[in-house]
Amino acid sequence: MQAATQIIHAGRDPKTQGWMVNPPIYQSSTIAFPTLEDLLYAERGYSHNDLVEPYELKYGRYGTQTNFALEKAVATIENGYNSFVTSSGAAAVNTALMAFLKTGDHLLLVDSTYSPTRSFADKFLKKLGIETTYYDPSIGKDIEKLIKKNTKVIFMESPGSLSFEVQDVASICKVAKKQGIITILDNSWASGIYFKPLDHGVDVSVMALTKYINGHSDMMMGAITIQKKHFHEIYESFRYMAVNAAPFSSYMVQRGMRTAKVRMDHCFKSAVDLASWLEKRPEVSKVLYPALKSDKNHKMWKQYFTGAAGLFTVVLDKKYPKNVLARMLDKLHLYTMGYSWGGYESLILPVDATSVRTATKWPYSDKTCLRISVGLEDVGDLKADLEEGFKRLKKK
Repeated sequence: MQAATQIIHAGRDPKTQGWMVNPPIYQSSTIAFPTLEDLLYAERGYSHNDLVEPYELKYGRYGTQTNFALEKAVATIENGYNSFVTSSGAAAVNTALMAFLKTGDHLLLVDSTYSPTRSFADKFLKKLGIETTYYDPSIGKDIEKLIKKNTKVIFMESPGSLSFEVQDVASICKVAKKQGIITILDNSWASGIYFKPLDHGVDVSVMALTKYINGHSDMMMGAITIQKKHFHEIYESFRYMAVNAAPFSSYMVQRGMRTAKVRMDHCFKSAVDLASWLEKRPEVSKVLYPALKSDKNHKMWKQYFTGAAGLFTVVLDKKYPKNVLARMLDKLHLYTMGYSWGGYESLILPVDATSVRTATKWPYSDKTCLRISVGLEDVGDLKADLEEGFKRLKKK
């Protein structure tokens, strides 16, 4: 099936939801077993190597049929064997890392990673005696030079947060497989719709379902998707980290998921239009968006992606004082300032990656940068709002 068709039908199971289009909300902590045999079967859980079907009821913390329906859908979209839905995107990232790392291990983490992932490595993993080395997102096959005897995981994020570098995923995975190293990739930007990491050799794909899959700025959720060979490691980590998503949240995210392809296609088209308009403006020095032909990552983006999220960074022509920038941003009508992205509304946020780069230097420390998430508004209205904002910015 093509993506637009697949996302409508993925995860729907007549055995659990009958003739209903949407799966029921199975809101329960206790699962009551009718026989001792049933109880003991559930108790052995997923540790039994012969258990092929990964969706079995045991206890509410491991999920109910509502969670399982969403997990099946996400696994289908990502071309994986199974997915686990977690309480947030950060929970998905952290759970995946904990599945494969222990004291004395070494992690290679891309320098353009999401800030909470960096903080988790620098503070929590370090406390556990796990060493982290940050690497240039453009390193490709040369990542082999950074591998140590105790390197267990290479973590990627493509494109990278704030700077949007596209990684040569297949080359990195080829090196990792040769050395027996696990690869994990944060796929939130493409949301499993415009990029399929597992098809390019990645072992584990993690993403924030909070963003485009949900798409309505009202739920926090993440997902971990794996091939069958890594099922048990991820399940054990998921089980003991206790980061499961609530059934009601799973229902809401699955409802949002059905329109994700349509919404992303709209945002992609609008973002290219808006970004192209912005890069021609005198107030703008550069737009960091791989879908633009002018972007240095455009060729790599075309190699791996079938579309682009509506999220990019605008580098202004100089560094503006806080009070001058506020003059522009405070009176915008359509863009609100807020964290996250991928919802139906447009967002704008001042960003500076200077302090969160260690392997590479952020080249725009002397300029003001704005991250824009393009929503579902008319792109002409979005341009007009920024047009007025730029007038306020340049007002003497």
